[in-house]
Amino acid sequence: MDQAQAEIQARDGYDAMAEVYTNHVSLEMTVPSLVRSLLEAFAHQVKKEGAGKVADVGCGPGHVTAYLAEELGLDIFGIDNSPSLLDIARSNHPDIRFETGQLASLPVDTGALRAVVSKHSLIHTPPDLVPPVLDEFARAVAPGGLLFLSFFGAESPSTHGEGFDHAVTTGYQLDAEIMADLLRAAGFTEEVRIVRQPGRNERQIPHGTFTARRETPS
Repeated sequence: MDQAQAEIQARDGYDAMAEVYTNHVSLEMTVPSLVRSLLEAFAHQVKKEGAGKVADVGCGPGHVTAYLAEELGLDIFGIDNSPSLLDIARSNHPDIRFETGQLASLPVDTGALRAVVSKHSLIHTPPDLVPPVLDEFARAVAPGGLLFLSFFGAESPSTHGEGFDHAVTTGYQLDAEIMADLLRAAGFTEEVRIVRQPGRNERQIPHGTFTARRETPS
């Protein structure tokens, strides 16, 4: 599968389930959680280091974008590949900008972003297509800028890239150590790494989260 095929597959799946998916995630940012705390810490770091545009890549219905904008004050806009989810995002959050874009070809100029948020947006990306996506994030983020990256983890490097059934389309496990190497190869320096084990009522796959900094050329 190439990048275009992966994007089409994910787009069509989320278009078909846009309302169901939106209802599933709509309350995510309204209750305390480790995920929300990590996003809050990231937003505070971005603001502390100076003004600049932030992109929420794979924003879906825009609930995370809105939380980061309205509650935490980031100058943020959303990017997604699903027209149906973008329609919902624009309807629910009319004061926030949402644009059509793909993970490996973001609609932004080189170095235009202060930060990228990629919350589980890689989950439908086959492992061999992950490096070009990370390269694209590096292209879009200014030197010294920040990346928030989360994904379904893997129990060991041997299960990196294994697919699993997902309601929308195939999801993929990504090993944290391998992802750290790929981030370095793309030009990011890892700052924080957290691997969270799944809760009792969750899919029994770990969750990985990184914050990383775009390296400044010497």
